[in-house]
Formats: sequence, C-alpha cells, structure tokens
Amino acid sequence: MKNEKSFIIRLFAITFFIEIIAIGWTVAMPKEWVTPTLPFLPPFFMAVTFMIHKAFMGSFGRNIRQFTTRFMLITTVKLLSLLTIMTAYAFLKPYDSLQFLLSFFILYLFYSIFELIAVLNLNKPQE
Repeated sequence: MKNEKSFIIRLFAITFFIEIIAIGWTVAMPKEWVTPTLPFLPPFFMAVTFMIHKAFMGSFGRNIRQFTTRFMLITTVKLLSLLTIMTAYAFLKPYDSLQFLLSFFILYLFYSIFELIAVLNLNKPQE
C-alpha cells in the first residue's frame, strides 16, 4: 500500500512538472513548432501509466512466470494502442502530425522510463 501511495505521488509530481514545461513550450514557441494537443498529453499519459501500474500490481504477488507474462502482454497492448493513436492522429491531421508525433514520442519515453523504474522498485524490500 505504501508503494502504491508513493507511486501516485511521484506520478502526480512528474505530470505536474511536465505539464508546466508543456504549457511554457506552448506559450513561448512559434505555433508551427507546437501541437495544440500538447497540454492534454501529460494527463493522458498519467492516466495510462496509472492504469498500467494497477494492472501490474494485480499480478505482483503471484509467481514470477505469471508476472512476466502479464508484463509482456500489458506492454504489448500499450504499445500497439499508442501506435494506433499516433497513426490515427497523423492521418486525421497531417498538417500537425510531425509536432504531435514528436511530442507524443518524447512523453512516451518519459513515462515509460518512469513506469519501468516503478516496476523495478516493486522488487525492493519495503522498509
């Protein structure tokens, strides 16, 4: 329970920090460098990361084989779902696709690294 509370606090903190940067980027940079969806992407990734973490926690107490299988399944579904969103946006709004894809990919990397660190911390003994 302590791990989950700590995860949620860290998730909100990183999302708040990234949101401030996203809003600053949106205001400071020329319009052609910024996708209009940028301020909405950090909360989206926060929600996705939270749901994925909940799914990981559901299989954490079981044996390592079940956890590994679930980890691979969830990661594959996440990747395919996000690729579908990226592709659909690129086809629907080709004039904004480069800015969106770059923003989306950068945030995907940040949140994936955060998620990986959180999963690795699940194995550490609680103090």
